[in-house]
Amino acid sequence: MFNIIVVSKHLRAPKKINLAERRTALLFGTVSALAVSAVFGLGYIAKGGIGNLQMRSLQEQVAQQNRQIAEMQAANQRDMNAMALRLAELQAQANRLNALGIRLSRDSNLQGDEFNFGRLPGSGGDEESGDVSEAELNEGLKQIQAEFEVSAQQLSVLESMLFEKELEQKSQPTTRPSDGYVTSGFGYRMHPVLGGRAHHNGIDFDANVGDPVRSAGNGLVKFAGWKSGFGNVVEIDHQNGYVTVYGHNSAFTVKEGDVVRAGQVVAKAGSTGRSTGPHVHFEVHKEGRPVNPQVFLNQANSAP
Repeated sequence: MFNIIVVSKHLRAPKKINLAERRTALLFGTVSALAVSAVFGLGYIAKGGIGNLQMRSLQEQVAQQNRQIAEMQAANQRDMNAMALRLAELQAQANRLNALGIRLSRDSNLQGDEFNFGRLPGSGGDEESGDVSEAELNEGLKQIQAEFEVSAQQLSVLESMLFEKELEQKSQPTTRPSDGYVTSGFGYRMHPVLGGRAHHNGIDFDANVGDPVRSAGNGLVKFAGWKSGFGNVVEIDHQNGYVTVYGHNSAFTVKEGDVVRAGQVVAKAGSTGRSTGPHVHFEVHKEGRPVNPQVFLNQANSAP
């Protein structure tokens, strides 16, 4: 006979369970089985809960690492974009310097290869190379940009010097004022109107009435009006000690105070004043004294 005695403070007296009875034994077995099942079920649930917590923790770690990787990739991309922008700026500077160097070489008759920044010079070496760090690359770009800025300043100075030289050259009275041939030279001659020996302070060019009369160089119109003997006359101050005179004109195309360029039409040929026929009278004065204009025109003809 199997008996189970249950003792509890909630019971007035111990309770005896007789397992010999089939019904009681079946009930006790069922309750025991349920209790064991409950214990194992709770253990399984607890184990599953712990596994889920560990899984979520791992997932959060992976997500955090993915975010860090994404942030690093974004930072690297920003650095690459910034570097690409700097390279584009350097390329633009190189193109500008190249164009400026080519123009200056052409204008100054210099060899163009030295100023051709689009052509890479040859170089080499037997040393070993290694990886370049981002800091070294940025430092290299800064150095190249600094060298470009110095080169740009030097080329700008050279450009200014060449421009001033060009202005000075074009201020020389070396441009022919007329397309006609020379009919009377500089120096003593028989006066064509008054007769007798007289000094001709300029040279005369054959022309028809209305033919263009051009400035011999860059300058400022000093006078445009009537003068006895010259008729309608234009005087141009070239701001370098030289003054040119254009006489016997039929009309003016400039007025006093105008700035003119070499070769610009300043008057129309005519025969006003003391003249025997239409022509262009041309004089060159250096520091107030007449000099032979043919010397300057010959310089222009012999220039390369």
